[in-house]
Formats: sequence, C-alpha cells, structure tokens
Amino acid sequence: MTDIRISQVSWDGTEALKSIRQQVFVDEQQVPAELEWDADDASATHFLLLADDEPAGTARLLADGHIGRVAILPQWRGHGLGERLMLHVMAHAEAQGLSPLILSAQVHALPFYERLGFTVSSDEYMEAGIPHREMRWPATEVDLPPIDFISPGRFDIHNPAVESHSRYQSELPQQLGVDGELVELDETNAVDHLCHLILQTRRNLRLYHAELLLWLCHRSAVIDCLEQRIASESRFQLQVLLHQVPANFTQGHSLAQLLHRFPSRVSIRQQHTELSADPQAYCLADDTGLLMLPQPQTRKGFIRYHSRDQVKRWQGRFQELWDSGQSPPALRRFQL
Repeated sequence: MTDIRISQVSWDGTEALKSIRQQVFVDEQQVPAELEWDADDASATHFLLLADDEPAGTARLLADGHIGRVAILPQWRGHGLGERLMLHVMAHAEAQGLSPLILSAQVHALPFYERLGFTVSSDEYMEAGIPHREMRWPATEVDLPPIDFISPGRFDIHNPAVESHSRYQSELPQQLGVDGELVELDETNAVDHLCHLILQTRRNLRLYHAELLLWLCHRSAVIDCLEQRIASESRFQLQVLLHQVPANFTQGHSLAQLLHRFPSRVSIRQQHTELSADPQAYCLADDTGLLMLPQPQTRKGFIRYHSRDQVKRWQGRFQELWDSGQSPPALRRFQL
C-alpha cells in the first residue's frame, strides 16, 4: 500500500460511500438498515478514503461538529488508515471553525478516539443495540455537583517548602520555518538544538530510528520540552517509529513514559519486521524542520529549521513505514 488519498465527495452519486457503510455497519455489525440511512446524509460533508485507488474508508461531518459513520473495510484495517481519515476530518472541521467536535463512539473504539485527543463526555448508552459513549474534542470540563462542607474550626497548616521545577528554555536564535542554514550537530550541541526544535513545533514531531537516538531523546531536557508542547499546544502529536525496541527503552526519562502519561498525544510503533530499516535516524518537525543523523552511531549530523523539500521527501518515507508498523508488544502495558 503506497497511495492513500482522502477526498470530499458528494452523497448523491458516490456509491462507494454506501457500499462501505453497508458492509461495515449493516452486514458486519448488524445495524438495522433503517437506522443506518438517515436524513443527515443529504446535508453532511462526506469523506472517502482510497487506498491504492480502491475505496477503503468513509466518514461524515455534520454542520454542528458531529463526526460519524467512520468506517474502514476489514481488509484495510491495521494500517493506520482510520487515524489518517479522522485527522483529515478533524483538520477540515477546524478549518471551518467547528468546535467542539462531537462523536458517538462504540465502547470498544474509545481508546482509538482517545489517542486522537477526544475525551468521554457521557455515560454509556445503547445505540442500534451497541454500547456507545459520547466523546468530545477538545476536552471539556466536567461539572461536579456541589458538596457540603462543615469547617472543623481554625488550625495551623505547616507545609514543607516545595522546590519549583525549572522548565527548559532555549536561547538559540534559529526560527522554525525561517532559517534554512545547515547547522552541524554533535554531542555538544545536539540536545539544545533538538529542544529548540521541539519548542517551536506546532502540530507533528516524527522520530525515525528512535532506538538509535536514545542518547539524545531520553535526556530530561528533551522530555521536559515534549511535555511543554503537549501541555501548551492542543494539536501537538508525537510519532515515534522504532526498528527494534531496546531493553532500556522504558528506563528513566523516556519516550515510553510519555506514551503512558499522554496516550492520546504520543504514538509509538515498531517497523514491520519484513521491511529493512533505513540507515539514517532523523526528526521531522511540522512540514519544515529536519534533524538528520546520516550515521547515527557517530552521533554527528545536521539540522535545518527550514527545509520544506527535504522534509516532504522524508515525510513520505516515514508515513510509508508508519502505516505498516504496529504497536510493540513490549510497550502495550504502558498504554493501559
């Protein structure tokens, strides 16, 4: 699978939409046909995902921000297509100014939508005989019932002094998307430049051959910068692609710990075992930043803060390997 396309299509005349939903919802999940087809289809925005020019998935978006009818055909599951489809729909909705986004998720699919940043906003309910829960993006605050409190009277409180945690701040001058000069990297400056790159990333940070970058990525400063972006930028997503999972991958300040703490914002996959690993290790920041170690064992390389053409080329290769990758069994407990 090399060619993935997602397009906006009309309801009338696009038989692939109805065919996919018929197979997934009516035939596979036994949803009554009279419930599957409703009046909202005529006014909804519909999306069709093609994999190698074959219809593989669909979704719809209503004018009030409701996302629904998300379906991937059985033969195309396990390749990350559902995630790509949802991210496309969410980006379209965001561009239209729709917020919040709401969906009715089957209970078994809650972890999938949580990885995309959705949070549960209702109790469980039945729909078409299948348990569901409403989910929203971005997260909404939950109203808690008032509590009665009776004061026990005056008393002294003595709290020990708490040391404030100093967050990493970069003083480097380069600007992501602006400065295209090549900066050579080695062990003396690589951490500072990676931190500087992370703190400017708005949407996507992708790490390839991450096991060869542990000397760099598992520094407390780097983890701190990733935590800052996750906390301050609601769209930030970290994708980590490994060829092998090293024994020390979960130790100390680690990407695995980030996966455990932020499962909706951090994704880690292992490259398909039948695919050979590229020799390079690299980091891609949004659509313009590139940190490259051509020979990772030397711990030397370069960084460009503005190299759109190079990033586009490596993004294509990364996505190809990402789509065929799987969640490493050794890390599944971190997602519980």
